[in-house]
Amino acid sequence: VTQNLGVFKDDPVLKTLKVAEELQKCTSVHGLISADRMFGLLERDFYTKEIEQAVAQALNPTPRRDYLSAHKTLLDLATTPEGKVRIVTTNFDRLFEKCGKKISAWKPPKLPDPSKHNELDGIVYLHGCVNNDYSDSEGNGFVLSSSGFGRAYLSEGWATAFIKEILNQYSVVFIGYSADDPPIHYLLEALNQHGQPSGLYAFQDGTEAGATARWEHKGVEAIAYSADDRHRALWDTLEAWAERAKNPDQWIQSIINLAMKEPECLEPHQRGQVAHIISTSVGAKIFQEANSPPPAEWLCVFDALQRYANPGSVGAIGSDNFIDPFDLYGLDSDTVPKKSILMMFTPKQIKEKFLRTHGMLFQ
Repeated sequence: VTQNLGVFKDDPVLKTLKVAEELQKCTSVHGLISADRMFGLLERDFYTKEIEQAVAQALNPTPRRDYLSAHKTLLDLATTPEGKVRIVTTNFDRLFEKCGKKISAWKPPKLPDPSKHNELDGIVYLHGCVNNDYSDSEGNGFVLSSSGFGRAYLSEGWATAFIKEILNQYSVVFIGYSADDPPIHYLLEALNQHGQPSGLYAFQDGTEAGATARWEHKGVEAIAYSADDRHRALWDTLEAWAERAKNPDQWIQSIINLAMKEPECLEPHQRGQVAHIISTSVGAKIFQEANSPPPAEWLCVFDALQRYANPGSVGAIGSDNFIDPFDLYGLDSDTVPKKSILMMFTPKQIKEKFLRTHGMLFQ
């Protein structure tokens, strides 16, 4: 944006950006200098319209890149069985609308009433959006600078009222969202201090401890994942969930079909899917009424005592048929047990060990 505007090298904005990067490297704390402050500084030297045009141009997507698959996945996950779409975004781009579905769009300050469940349908651009050709903002502009956030969350307060009602009415999942983005984190922290209802979740890259530390004081349960390979673990998981969301009945039947195989032939997460289905009354009924009975070994999967049974050898002592039930029947949600070292002895070695231990001599 500063390049599009032609900001001079000695401008306070560029100096502040550099300091912000250095602070983040030194402290590993994000958001110490927030983006809204940067845009507030730009407003001292440029008209708001000029800044918004520069932002819109910077967001224009490159046609050659695959920029829609992630948005299609989120649309599938956010679509109810009745066909209603429930996504709130603080992004300005219109990529959700380019995914091939006819979706209504809400722009500030006219937003749906979350307490009326039939009204919340479509993409809610909480902070505004670009126009169709990415040359400027649309409608009342962007919530971008300190002054814009002040109007949306303080003086006019329409964004605050909307978010509070969303949190009261729905479970909320933050995806691709920073715990430090202003002013959401102020609002979440304040609500958490006053006993805000649970049901808030956030996907956060990094370790479980690190993710929890960033979101816990906001009353949000963090779901940690690895950011390796461009966040592949996150998107592969969301795509798998989206397949289920598109047709739950078909997904359940596909899992029941998996159960026709012996459990040791499946991966832990596949056994976990079968166990999940069986834990529901609908799934258990379908499982019971299957045309072909599933292998009886599934009883060992459903019984935690069997999954965590002691490993041992099958057959004659000293044979190579060593079995660990957890390897055969364990679920992906199970805590992996510590592996014990089992030493195998021949009958002669066992007898000699016994004699040495007890100090006896037998013919």
